[in-house]
Amino acid sequence: MDVSKDNGVTGARTAVVANPAAANGRVAKHLDRLSGALRTVLGDYELVQTERPGHATELTRALLKDGFARVVSVGGDGTHNEVLNGFLSGKQPVNPDAHMALLTYGTGGDLSRTLRQPRGPRALERLAHAEPMLVDVGCVTHGVNGGGEAVRYFINVADFGAGGQVVKRVNDTSKFFGGFLSFFYAVVSTLMTYKNPVVRLDIDDMTVEGPINNVIVANGQYYGGGMHVAPEARLDSGRFEVYVIGDIGRFEAIVNLPKLYRGHLLKRADKISYYLARRVVARSNAEVLLNLDGEQPGQLPAAFEILPKAVSLLV
Repeated sequence: MDVSKDNGVTGARTAVVANPAAANGRVAKHLDRLSGALRTVLGDYELVQTERPGHATELTRALLKDGFARVVSVGGDGTHNEVLNGFLSGKQPVNPDAHMALLTYGTGGDLSRTLRQPRGPRALERLAHAEPMLVDVGCVTHGVNGGGEAVRYFINVADFGAGGQVVKRVNDTSKFFGGFLSFFYAVVSTLMTYKNPVVRLDIDDMTVEGPINNVIVANGQYYGGGMHVAPEARLDSGRFEVYVIGDIGRFEAIVNLPKLYRGHLLKRADKISYYLARRVVARSNAEVLLNLDGEQPGQLPAAFEILPKAVSLLV
């Protein structure tokens, strides 16, 4: 079945960007078996494979400039984030008529959870009937190691503070035990030693300053291998859901972990503040690491800006 007959993406040149290293190398093993099924769903397509971090962004941008109008990302949340970054440049779409689609294999799978999409081969049937949806994207201008700044985009959930340290720890391990256990171990290990930094936050026209454990800037609902942190977030709402977890102690943070997984953060109103915002700016004299869709690209200072309906996602 050609997906273009069902979703209005008529005659689109299609590329598949696959990360063979995703899911601890399992994607490489699945690609040969997937090729026939993908051709049945997508029609003719061009397959390109990533070779290093950041390569999916380069490949996607080159494909879109070459006239491809449908790009399927095959991998985990990190791969999807890199492909997303290839769709945008200077806060503008590289190809305004292009569509992004997902086939998720990987440790976290949080974007697929947000979209209520199955993972692995089961996603092919969903892809066959996918419809275009214009979704918001977060644009982050942030500090980098060694000085200077960079711009990166995210589609699902970003955070900074303990969350940035967690993602660094996860990405420095093999992720052999899968998403939930890899993230859970990293969360507990981080919280046991993390010292809350003093952070200044400008949330639209409001300023908040003090010691914080973590700040979550949510466009989507899930992160961290299944934490349902922002159950009311929508990818097309035009605003972020912002959760500021204040000066919570190590033991208290660990005891309250179930609230992160179940979407019950607001039950701790004494320690957690909630805002709706289109722009968040964060600064600190301490080193505070970022997490963007499961990637750890840099640190504060950082400015988060929502780009409404910036990318067409096939869902």
